[in-house]
Amino acid sequence: MKKHLFTVFALLSLSIACTTDSDKIDPAIQSNVPTDVTGKWMWGTFSLSNFWGYDGSYQGKPFEQAFVLDFKPNGEFEEYVINSASSYNCRTEAFTYFKGKVKFNEDQQSFTLTPQSGNYRGFYSCYPKNNFKRDAKAGELKTATFYYDIVTSQGQKQMVLRDSPNDAQGMTMKWSN
Repeated sequence: MKKHLFTVFALLSLSIACTTDSDKIDPAIQSNVPTDVTGKWMWGTFSLSNFWGYDGSYQGKPFEQAFVLDFKPNGEFEEYVINSASSYNCRTEAFTYFKGKVKFNEDQQSFTLTPQSGNYRGFYSCYPKNNFKRDAKAGELKTATFYYDIVTSQGQKQMVLRDSPNDAQGMTMKWSN
């Protein structure tokens, strides 16, 4: 009987010791994401013109930019920023990615992003030796607070993102899942 009881306690201790903390929420930097905010929010712009090569091949748009926030229900987020430009047959692209925790303050209609990891990538078609991909440095993982409103326009759910609570202008992001 003692052997069985010892075995049960050993297995119980082992199962508790092997439990991960990945599902636990750190209340200092993380909260559950409100249901109406959960998911991917996207903003983007591009030029209406196009570049074509002398041989008739498509060379891309002169300018493109995109910003995506992906809020997970458990208080985690991913952020993507993409910028690209073409000039004199040269293409320049910059990609930024951050992943971390998000804390919502529904009373203030705000959220704070606390990135925990990220990376940068640069691509230069005319100067490929300058291409790079590197992890974000600790000093580049900066906390940022944004203010938001969820609105419906033309039947689509949108988030208006602002830098301060009284900012009259904001960036309108479309919801996509």
